[in-house]
Amino acid sequence: MQANLFLLTGVLALSFAQASRADDRVTVVTPAILDPNAPISQAVKRECSLEANLGSQVFQKVSERFPGTEQIQNSSQAGPEKIVLRVTILGVLGMGGGGWSGPKAMNVRAEILRNAKVIETTTLNRQSHPVWGSVSGTCPIMHRIAAALGQDVARWLPSALVLAKDKSLSSDQTVAPRQEESEASTAAPDKPTSETSR
Repeated sequence: MQANLFLLTGVLALSFAQASRADDRVTVVTPAILDPNAPISQAVKRECSLEANLGSQVFQKVSERFPGTEQIQNSSQAGPEKIVLRVTILGVLGMGGGGWSGPKAMNVRAEILRNAKVIETTTLNRQSHPVWGSVSGTCPIMHRIAAALGQDVARWLPSALVLAKDKSLSSDQTVAPRQEESEASTAAPDKPTSETSR
């Protein structure tokens, strides 16, 4: 009896986990977006393909945590109620010349959208490790930074989705009583404002 109960509990837990996984299916915008005002060296912008590389890294890392993750080129392509992950490059520090030209860094913003509305956001920053510069050029260093940021975004995503769901539930619970009050006031007969004297 106890073994059967344990088995049933395991099956239910697996079912809930699968349902949650299906609800959390994510669509990633690739390539990543480069903010028009982002400070970036023209040589790095031209040669390193940062948007494509970062978008690919984010998609890969998120797919490892959320199997079935999809890609789209623009958030407007997402269907209703789809969870969309959009990453924007806010700034890039670094010149050509690899580690000899100084440190390299990238600052990005990750956003979760649903129905074209941002429901969670965060900013993340990664800087090159001193060891990288001794063996790599600028673009390989930037690609390592992009890989690290992809991992950072994937780690942030689960907790961000939980927060987004909590906000959505709170919003639904706030709206529902107002709708009930509105329906009740509409259905109730009008009360006379004054009595007619006889």
